[in-house]
Amino acid sequence: MKKPNFPTSRSFSLEPNASAGSPSALSPYVDNGTDIFTTERYHDIEFARKEWTHMWRKTWSLAGLASDIPNTGDYFKYDVGPESFIVVRTGSGDHDISAFYNVCHHRGNRLIFDDFGSVDKFVCAFHLWSWNIDGSLLNIQDRETFREEVVCDNPPLTEVRCEIWQGLVFINMDPDAAPLLEFLDVLPEHLAPFNIADMTIIKDLQTEWPCNWKIAHDAFVEVYHVQSVHPEILPFLNDYQVQWDLYANGMSRMLLKFGEVSPHFEDQEAVNEGLKALLDEAGVDPEAYSGEPDGVRKAIQQGKREKARRLGLDYSAFTDNQLTDDWNYSIFPNVTFNAHPEGLLIQRFRPHARDPQKSVYDLMVLIHPVDDPKYRVPAYMGVEDDVAISGKVRPERRHIAYGEEGLGMVISQDAVMMGHMQQGVQSHGYAGARYSEQEQQLRHWHLELARYMNGEK
Repeated sequence: MKKPNFPTSRSFSLEPNASAGSPSALSPYVDNGTDIFTTERYHDIEFARKEWTHMWRKTWSLAGLASDIPNTGDYFKYDVGPESFIVVRTGSGDHDISAFYNVCHHRGNRLIFDDFGSVDKFVCAFHLWSWNIDGSLLNIQDRETFREEVVCDNPPLTEVRCEIWQGLVFINMDPDAAPLLEFLDVLPEHLAPFNIADMTIIKDLQTEWPCNWKIAHDAFVEVYHVQSVHPEILPFLNDYQVQWDLYANGMSRMLLKFGEVSPHFEDQEAVNEGLKALLDEAGVDPEAYSGEPDGVRKAIQQGKREKARRLGLDYSAFTDNQLTDDWNYSIFPNVTFNAHPEGLLIQRFRPHARDPQKSVYDLMVLIHPVDDPKYRVPAYMGVEDDVAISGKVRPERRHIAYGEEGLGMVISQDAVMMGHMQQGVQSHGYAGARYSEQEQQLRHWHLELARYMNGEK
């Protein structure tokens, strides 16, 4: 099979008949030009400092899951770059969650050190100053030894903006920032059928990578590299006929067709083992399937609807392509979502506290719990067979070393490249990134970063 002609609109459409404005519709093409992007963004300390001041301190950042703090006094810690934050539940309401800088007003000590916990007050371990969970000052130890001018303001914990969407907690250090839902543009509407708030986390990994956070991020908002780095998925993923959509505020997505052979794969005639595995996951007997390879995707869609009915799941809000395809969103500045009816794979890329040539990588998998011992999460979500999917027990966060097993095959393959790219972008022989139209999300993203760096936002 020859590759199809690359469209003049610079994107394929997965659902050409989708009504204008529907989540499946192809967005208007955005011409982001042809500039080559210079490389100091990936290694220069001054660029990193400016990026922190001009971008990180002004944008919404995914801090964690509301489900991790169900009871009053429950908290989790969120570190990003040089800052650390406490996100705490202050009451029983869905939105009774606040966020504070994780710092004592006395001498600057961190107040909490654990990823998760529960308290009735925050106490500094150094000199016993304490605060209520709403951030108000509770006690200054030996207050009588302070001159009143020093402590007369009764300093509360320094609060940051905190908003919740679909059970996901975001923070923003800019008190004048636009509301979260406005920042997310069309994403809340698009992702509404997936009911993220009803999902539960079944996998939580954290590791440090030997590369700038943007090198890591960039690897996951294009599939141009699939044919070389992940050739084993070409039998069942079309990595060429991709729908790219570019939105406001640096947001974007790509829609990837699962259950369809890539034009880069040699055998276009057989119903290969990868397609058979997807049929089997969807509840379709692969040995009984007698159609052609190009009919597998439709058979999977039908099979998933029937399987959902058997399991008591409501898939009526999903389009057919949402049942099979990877709805892959890039949330500016540092998060990607791989959304499926079964669940959501979240990747988060955080700047290192001191070194712009290192980063922190987070992987979380959320699913709709299914009380059926035979049910398995789709393999492409990278969940091991022995992981509990009942949703009754929250898994511990695993901190793994670079190169250690646990990320899953595909992400591990990408991780291997990260250190090599970090070295390469600093070469005197490299002039900068030259993006193809298959990488238009990257150009869109880096131009949004430039707007912050230039003071336009």
